[in-house]
Amino acid sequence: MRSLTYRERLFVDYYLGESSESAVDAARRAWYPSPEELGPRLLKKSAVQAAIAAGAGTAAITPNEVLARYADIAASDMRDFMAVDKNGGFKVDLKLIQQRNLGHLIKRARIHKDGSQDIELEPRLPALAKLGEYFNLGKGEAEPQVTLDELAKNLRAQYEEWERAEMQNRRGDDKTTEVVPQRAGAVQ
Repeated sequence: MRSLTYRERLFVDYYLGESSESAVDAARRAWYPSPEELGPRLLKKSAVQAAIAAGAGTAAITPNEVLARYADIAASDMRDFMAVDKNGGFKVDLKLIQQRNLGHLIKRARIHKDGSQDIELEPRLPALAKLGEYFNLGKGEAEPQVTLDELAKNLRAQYEEWERAEMQNRRGDDKTTEVVPQRAGAVQ
């Protein structure tokens, strides 16, 4: 049986995790074009079915995914959750939150008796503190500045490199690949 591509592995991970076994949502999160069509098609592939069966009991979040979540929280902005209503005011847009997969950034959501809604985001400072601890910021070292977007890209690249190393190890390649996280600069 052939091994999964990186995107198929992402699809399986999302299918088992955040997407709650929704093929369309998992395909969307794995950045497939036309997820409505490709999600169900992916579920028919034998390699994908085998990976889902193998991972059903062991699905877990990786350390790099935890760091990516912290980066998401640290970069979250209330404007990502708001829409302008017909009166020119602002309202919480629940459909927008679902479409952009931003639910993990919300700490609390409330719907009041008058129909108004409000949300509270996960606090940014603890997430920034955790990222700072991980990257040894504040230890007196002068480091170049990086933005949160660059940090998220670096974390994603490290995760992809780790995935490639895992796939090589699963195939039994003789080359052992050790992935060492790269130090990033201070967050702007």
